[in-house]
Amino acid sequence: MRDSGEVTVRGRWIGLIAASAGMFLGTLDITVNVALPNITSSFGTDAQTVQWVIIFYVGSTTSLQLGLGGAADLYGLKRFYLIGLATYTVAVFLIGLAPYMSWMIGLRVLQAVGNGLILASAPALVTSLFPPEQRGRALGLMAGLGTLGMIVGSLGGGVLVDAFGWRSIFLFRVPLGVGALALAYVALRDRRYTGLSTGFDSRGAVTLFLGLASFILLLTLGGRTGWTTTYVWGLGLISVLSFATFSYVETRARRPVLELSLLKHRVLSPVMIAAFLMSFATFVNWFILPFFASDILMVNAKTLGVLLMLTPVLASLSAPAGGLLSDRIPPAYLTTLALVVISGSLFWFSSLDSDSTVTDVAYRMAAIGFGMGLFQAANATMIMGTVSPDRLGTGGAFIALSRSMGVVTSVAVMGAVFAGRMDSHESAFALQGMLPDEVQGRAFVLAFRDTYLVSGILSALGILVSFAYWPRIVKSRPAASRETRSAD
Repeated sequence: MRDSGEVTVRGRWIGLIAASAGMFLGTLDITVNVALPNITSSFGTDAQTVQWVIIFYVGSTTSLQLGLGGAADLYGLKRFYLIGLATYTVAVFLIGLAPYMSWMIGLRVLQAVGNGLILASAPALVTSLFPPEQRGRALGLMAGLGTLGMIVGSLGGGVLVDAFGWRSIFLFRVPLGVGALALAYVALRDRRYTGLSTGFDSRGAVTLFLGLASFILLLTLGGRTGWTTTYVWGLGLISVLSFATFSYVETRARRPVLELSLLKHRVLSPVMIAAFLMSFATFVNWFILPFFASDILMVNAKTLGVLLMLTPVLASLSAPAGGLLSDRIPPAYLTTLALVVISGSLFWFSSLDSDSTVTDVAYRMAAIGFGMGLFQAANATMIMGTVSPDRLGTGGAFIALSRSMGVVTSVAVMGAVFAGRMDSHESAFALQGMLPDEVQGRAFVLAFRDTYLVSGILSALGILVSFAYWPRIVKSRPAASRETRSAD
């Protein structure tokens, strides 16, 4: 792609839409959650087995992101974005035709490769298109357009599954993928860096993948089957050895997949930690709140869908505003404000009980969505403004990786917290001689509240982390017309 100064204003905005189309496709995968019961019955399997459809996809995407981002920097952002769109489209088409569960799970890995390329390349393409003074609003709009996929998926997924079965949620994405591919081919141009003559650090990419994949499996299996099993310890050993090998390889690579000095960067490191904590804390809304709404508040599936939709709706509305504000005030301030809103919302959730109403939950879902939209825009602006111009793909991977690791960790850790608190409260009530039915309901509410208290504390830790980069961002913030860089 040519320098942003050579691209017309119209070309920039069309390019933004082209890059956002990939993010939209990726967030449509929320429809898979809606279709899990239908997939289970279709293949004649059980709930625990079908969950690997989600685990393999999220785990593969997370493990591959940094390696794919580094390759995109080296060989061309547009090229890898197009490959990502094509791979994703082919994968969803084949998944829609898969005759066996094993085929579906394997093809989800192929889909994850495409999604990883999209997540790494799309923010990088937008960053390269727009000048620094417009970068925040562009990334905010991209986040908002991408979040629309969650809204469409939440509303349309159930309709498609009820009318045509689970295969439709994959097959209906095929024409969308083809359209996104055509638009990207026409609207985007590659920026090439002539100084990058070194080869791809394949050894670093492989060892990083092994380390992340084994760590994600450790979290997943440890949370599901216990932390003391032999294979969980084995995965821990593989993860430690892989990360140690990766560190050794990276110190000797001419162009490493990940420059280890970035992990100590005075801005990038705390920004990523804050994003991880935000995702870690908020993902409880997607796997614990639905059970509270259905089992305690007795809401039907349609009402639950509306409740879950409120968060992405508010996020899609507030993300562009957050991006616009990030062009006018230091985005470090905005990330802190967003984390305050998110933390307050999570503590607010912890006050819910069996007498709460759907409206009570709706207010909280809207509040947390507003905070998440602000955070996503400001956080992306800071990360993409920190990495060097030849590392934009890596920057995009950083954004996705920090949030994906938060999701994976949340499912394992917060699921264990909820289960532990549930057992503790059930035991306490049983000793008091309460009836089993009454014990379960009251224990569930108390465990739910305890879990959200922990989530609120985690997001409050994110607030403290965000203070770490306030003075440095303010001191080094350049004039609006200059490139914002904070590298050591």
